[in-house]
Amino acid sequence: MCKKELLDKAFRDAVTEVNVNAMENMDIAAEAIETSMRAFAEREKVDFTDDEIKATIVAGLDTFNEIAHKEDVNSPFNGKMML
Repeated sequence: MCKKELLDKAFRDAVTEVNVNAMENMDIAAEAIETSMRAFAEREKVDFTDDEIKATIVAGLDTFNEIAHKEDVNSPFNGKMML
């Protein structure tokens, strides 16, 4: 698995553990996700830089935000953050 795939997996694992939908403050959600991603890196014995973690979190949360604001009213995911 390449580093990008590991970063993405760490992010997915983190948002599975951290209920991002229930958090009103995205800064707190990002901190919780970052902590979880660091724990993943330690467990898997991989090195993620601070910049790599932050970029992955920003991109992931931006993707969630895009999905949540899609205009497709028939989508069951409209208005929700989903993986």
